[in-house]
Amino acid sequence: MKVKSVKYVSLLIALLLVFLTACSGESSTNEPSTDNKSTTNETSTDSSKDLYVIKTFADSSITNKIKFFSDTTIGKAFKEKFNMDFELVPFPSGGDIKQNWSLMLAGGNYPEIIYTKCECLDTFKKYVQAGAVLPLDQYVANMPNFNSLYKEAIPYWKHAAGDGKLYNWNVSTPQDKYNWLESNDILIRGDILEEAGWPELLTPDQYVDLLAKAIKDHPETNGQKTIGMVGPFGEEWGMAGIAPILYEKGYNVQVANSAVIWNQKDEVWEDMFKNPYAKESFEFLNKLYRAGALDEESFTDKAAQSSEKIKSGRALAAWYVTWEQSGANKALEIAGHPELSYVKLPIMPQGAVDKGEKNWTPLQATRPFDWVFLTKNAKDPKRIMEAVEWASSDEGQIMLQSGIEGVHYTMKDGKRYPTDAYLNGIESDPDYGVKEGFGIASFLGLAMINSPKDNTPYNMGNIPEVVDRHLTKREKEIYEAMGWESSQDWWLKNAEAKPVGLAAGIVVDPNSSFGVTEAKLTDFRVKNTPKLIKASSAEDFEKIYNDLLKDYDKMNPQSLVDEYNRMYKEALADLKKFE
Repeated sequence: MKVKSVKYVSLLIALLLVFLTACSGESSTNEPSTDNKSTTNETSTDSSKDLYVIKTFADSSITNKIKFFSDTTIGKAFKEKFNMDFELVPFPSGGDIKQNWSLMLAGGNYPEIIYTKCECLDTFKKYVQAGAVLPLDQYVANMPNFNSLYKEAIPYWKHAAGDGKLYNWNVSTPQDKYNWLESNDILIRGDILEEAGWPELLTPDQYVDLLAKAIKDHPETNGQKTIGMVGPFGEEWGMAGIAPILYEKGYNVQVANSAVIWNQKDEVWEDMFKNPYAKESFEFLNKLYRAGALDEESFTDKAAQSSEKIKSGRALAAWYVTWEQSGANKALEIAGHPELSYVKLPIMPQGAVDKGEKNWTPLQATRPFDWVFLTKNAKDPKRIMEAVEWASSDEGQIMLQSGIEGVHYTMKDGKRYPTDAYLNGIESDPDYGVKEGFGIASFLGLAMINSPKDNTPYNMGNIPEVVDRHLTKREKEIYEAMGWESSQDWWLKNAEAKPVGLAAGIVVDPNSSFGVTEAKLTDFRVKNTPKLIKASSAEDFEKIYNDLLKDYDKMNPQSLVDEYNRMYKEALADLKKFE
């Protein structure tokens, strides 16, 4: 215990030193402003204002390539407009994002802007309770673009705070089906699909049959041992989040806390571990394991290890991490093995298919894992909110998501069309988006909808002429052979978009008895999921599952489910105050 304490203190000190540097007064010499006048539409550069540089955390995939937002084409234009820039600081190593946010709160060394990027609603509430978050109401009162764009979401955001004040906004809202088609299902190698005659795959057993045969037929790939399905179960969100994820492929929209999930069909919270589709997810992984088609190292692999296995082509399939498709296929093409390219395919629980259920995709008014808020360390919140107001406008959304007219797009008959330079860039350079600045300042707000002025997606990547331009020649051949009109074809034809609002903001206080129960239930599920996946037979799986349920029920999980449903009903009535 003493050794553990020393390590924890050392880690805390190291992290706080990093955060002190990242959040120091170098950002600006301006004093905080509480003046709520004229925070709207003042988007031309005021030369009387000092350059305002704000340090913000960004993924290493970005910080390895650029240091400042102004290093990009879009960022340079933004800097010219606001005399503001963002210095991009890599997330500290060690611990998960949620843990790091908590450590920053404890030390008071958090940045001016926090973009959570995790299931951090409880952490956000801790910041609010500690007085570390700035209320935004005085600024938003004079922000017509913000109020218009987030009209449906603002009541949910105010409600989630608990005191009726507005403290945050979300990234990737509002949404529609054609601009936000989230479908993290499964990646499959194209060569084994071709060998099988381009089968239509949907249920877990169909994938097990395909992969069990393929692992026998392909003992080696390019001189290395072939591995079956990979998955980053060694990540904090791996075994906890994606091992049971089949629950979101049926009637359950993608709203889940660590121990409960939201049943959109019946509008009730349910226990995750007992959910039949979560159980089917465990069974699917167990069948793959018994067939020798689940990578043994997946239990400890982090995202980086899974990514490398996919890029090498050794993996026959990948679970959930479908965002790896583009990078992996480009790497395989460069290596001279395009035949191993992956495509994303749908998967649904057998139980959902038997019932004729739709694959539902959520339209989220609020995303508690994509929350952005200003802290009391903000040097000039008024100037930041001016930028957010601009980002909420048609002009702002177009620049942040479609770039610069004449560089990234041209106008024809009142609509935006990508330039040849843009198309050539996304086709030839995997780093093109980062270099040009697309998505870098997403914390200012990105709407996943069409512009009301030209009825064209704000996100240039969602324009029909662009959607599949990034695909390799081999990827296009695979989709064509399967009879798909595009890489999104199955979901566009079969998925049903459902709005979900209030449920995403329901969370128990982590310091309450219910919060303690939720943590215990989650820990129990995570620790015991490998036992289920490694069961020696179907009978052994059932025995282990039923034995686990007996111990699980001793922690009274129904009390937590009941509390979530009570909170939802209470919140539903309370929400009317903010509408």
